[in-house]
Amino acid sequence: MRTNTTRKAMPYIIPEADFDRKLNMSEKNTSHTESYLAKGVVDFVLPGFTTPYGYRLVKSCNGDHYRMITTSDTPETVYAVKLIFREDIVEAKRTCTQIMVWRTPNVIHDRAVHGLPQIFFQFFLEQYAIVVSDEQQTIDGRRFWERMISWAINTPGYNVYVSDGSEEDRPLSFMTSWDDFYSQWADFCWGSDKDVHTHRLLVISKDKLH
Repeated sequence: MRTNTTRKAMPYIIPEADFDRKLNMSEKNTSHTESYLAKGVVDFVLPGFTTPYGYRLVKSCNGDHYRMITTSDTPETVYAVKLIFREDIVEAKRTCTQIMVWRTPNVIHDRAVHGLPQIFFQFFLEQYAIVVSDEQQTIDGRRFWERMISWAINTPGYNVYVSDGSEEDRPLSFMTSWDDFYSQWADFCWGSDKDVHTHRLLVISKDKLH
């Protein structure tokens, strides 16, 4: 999850991420949350989302790291997302990538976090215009991106592309439909070959990129 430009770029399927293991366990979650809060946060208002009673939405004072936490005496993280920004994926454009997305599997928080991943994603698109998928994804990460690709293809004003970093000029291929995505691009982008699939990016953009 480094931000340098030599970092390879895309959906290589991985097992459970390290932050999943840290946040899924209650004791580790509260410790991780305490450390996050101690570094400084500010309350955050997410357009289109009403923070439920008993929870806070916060943003780190030290970067683009957002969390929803409980307001209990021992706060617990129930949702987390962290961004990086790059200028080496789309020529002359700054893009953002969610390098950490975590949602609690604990059913007692289901209602609180319902719809939150998609609302955050749409907010980042409004703010930064171009969102690019991470170089490595879990199966859950792939499913989320498939959902957002479907949403973008069916919503006027959004465009979906594949960026093939295995070619020197990193061509962008426009997706014309959901069937086009699944028949031509899904297996092209995701897979278990680290030398191939880490180079292939999915791009959702408010701008027409070609």
